[in-house]
Amino acid sequence: MQPFIEPLSPIFKFLQVNSAIFQWLEIFVLLIFLLKIFEQTWLFYKQSIFKQGIEWVLLEIKIPREVLRTPLAMEQFFMNVHGLRNAAGNLLEKYVDGEVTLWWSLEMVSFGGEIHFYIRTPKKHKKMIEAGLYAQYPYTEMSEVKDYMDEFPKETREIYQKGNNIFGGELILKKADIYPITTYERFELSKDEMAIDPISALLEVLSNIHKEEKFYLQILIRPLGSEWQEEGKKLVDKLVGRKTKKDSTVGDTLSDIARNVFMSPVEHPKWAGGEKGKEEKLDLQMMKMTPGEKDIIQAIEDGISKPGFATVIRYLYYAPNSIFSTNFARRGLIGAMNQYASQGLNSFRANNKVETRSRWVYFPYLFVKKRVEARKQRLLYNFRNRKMPEELKLGRAYTSHPLNFNTQSRSFILNTAELATLYHIPAEGVLTAPHIKRAESKRMGPPAGLPIFEEEKK
Repeated sequence: MQPFIEPLSPIFKFLQVNSAIFQWLEIFVLLIFLLKIFEQTWLFYKQSIFKQGIEWVLLEIKIPREVLRTPLAMEQFFMNVHGLRNAAGNLLEKYVDGEVTLWWSLEMVSFGGEIHFYIRTPKKHKKMIEAGLYAQYPYTEMSEVKDYMDEFPKETREIYQKGNNIFGGELILKKADIYPITTYERFELSKDEMAIDPISALLEVLSNIHKEEKFYLQILIRPLGSEWQEEGKKLVDKLVGRKTKKDSTVGDTLSDIARNVFMSPVEHPKWAGGEKGKEEKLDLQMMKMTPGEKDIIQAIEDGISKPGFATVIRYLYYAPNSIFSTNFARRGLIGAMNQYASQGLNSFRANNKVETRSRWVYFPYLFVKKRVEARKQRLLYNFRNRKMPEELKLGRAYTSHPLNFNTQSRSFILNTAELATLYHIPAEGVLTAPHIKRAESKRMGPPAGLPIFEEEKK
């Protein structure tokens, strides 16, 4: 064994001489780890207090009998909502106040086929939300109503005792967030007349349920900054073959120098970083692309030019056991959302790891009924409280359950046009009059001097 140990002896000597250094290094790494855990725990604690202090109101939208506006009006409304974005601007707001970016809930609910539209908003922004919607849809009516979830059972055992059952889940995107879904512009024939209202298929599904069934759909939105748009620009650069500063290598520079020195007697030096050289290469790359590839790049560029929201789409189906069917929620909703799919771009799919069903063939294979029950309880809690997924990793760990780790619910990014496609006041051509509660008369304009801003309570 001696011949094998001798080559390693310098390493052993180094470790013996520097053992104290390694011990201090281990202590330093441990301290950093503990500080990180403490920071995450503190942030989770302070952010939880901040969230509990938010006052919420639920506003019901009563739709007029004549709606001549296209979803473009709703997109303008979401532009206004994005302007209300808040964020922790300094260490005091982050670590002492625990401030987080506020969010909104856009809701469509079918009570036995009768469809209602709601917006849940922080109370301090109520006037701004009303003013923003009235500006785009002057004849709508908005009124503060009692939260319909207050009358919904808080636990699954209460649901079972009444002879009912629930099924639900969340939707996510099939591809990266940067790839957009089909938006209302492609459905639109003109500004005054629409070929197809993109919300019509979803309303048809919601209206065709039994009187004893209920279906709830939530679209939670939280305004984002510009970081995601920068990622979109990088993707476009990659698709068109445009090199960024980080992509340029030393080899490229040396190659340019060698070529220019060799060719200098006969031609002017050319550098890869020159604007003309860049344009020539990009033009050549674009010429090689198919029309479909060009459309994808154009759609991505159009998408990242608009403000974005972190989005969660969550649904819940409730019915008596005698008529309970998961097919309605699973296939009916997904079928209606398939109209937003586009070849080469994006589409929706179910988040199977959140959906309230499972089988023994799926990991972790054991306790299937108990795991499904845990999923139902979490869905019910998240739905009632309109919960956005925890951003802190340790926060997800703190809110986990042995049979249901809180790691699978996740948000994705939609821009203002995509949101307006999914959620807007139906156009006049949508035949939903028997199924949507509408305003009986036109709303008059607000009186002059009506205050929009309210002083916040101290």
